[in-house]
Amino acid sequence: MGGFGLPPFTRGVKWLIIATVAVSILVPLSGEFGSTIARLLVFTPAGLRAGHIWTPFTYTFLDTDPFMLIFAALGLWMMGGSLESMWGTRRFLTFYFATSVIAALATFLVAFFFTAAADFPYHGNWTVLEALAAAFAVALPTAQIFLYVVPIEARLLLPISAGITVLYMIFSRAVHPYLPQLFGLAAGALLAGGRLRTPRQLLLRLRVFWIDRRLRSRNLRVVREGKDDDVQRRGSRGSDKYLH
Repeated sequence: MGGFGLPPFTRGVKWLIIATVAVSILVPLSGEFGSTIARLLVFTPAGLRAGHIWTPFTYTFLDTDPFMLIFAALGLWMMGGSLESMWGTRRFLTFYFATSVIAALATFLVAFFFTAAADFPYHGNWTVLEALAAAFAVALPTAQIFLYVVPIEARLLLPISAGITVLYMIFSRAVHPYLPQLFGLAAGALLAGGRLRTPRQLLLRLRVFWIDRRLRSRNLRVVREGKDDDVQRRGSRGSDKYLH
């Protein structure tokens, strides 16, 4: 991954691009029906509170600007193709939707204290592109990529992406329109580089934490076996891990 080259056009990336382009073109072509579709797809913290629980999964499929739509498709291909080839389609799609949902839920929580975000309509896959940039930087740090026409190492995508988002905040003099992007960047770095790579792993670790708390409340503790344990237990049957 140290040289330059075009990424593969993988299956998950292909269908995400098709869905994004189809939805983004259908909405302006469908008149009032398209406006209804847009309202159903767009994520707002107030809408989520009102029961639109599907919008954290759908808001990334609607781009209302032609340039942003082209950028969305190229970004998915350039970064997503390499990541899907390395991870597989299942993990890549899990990452895509997990970062989308995490960013939306984090924005939803912030909106309780930052009321300007409560009714703001969030749409477009900039959030997921930030997450993909973070994942690319973490998973393939030495890969050589082009940022527009400048060749850089992928590890620089993380600070560059954060810096671009902050600049948008400064020049627009508003923070709330860019909250999902910041949360998406953080979620991408966490899910790509940490031990919690999927929501299932997160649930498993929470379950382990809960079991450990129950054991501690009963004055039990978990003993991890090591070389000394093997020596001490030689000749005994079994290896009880829970001691009173």
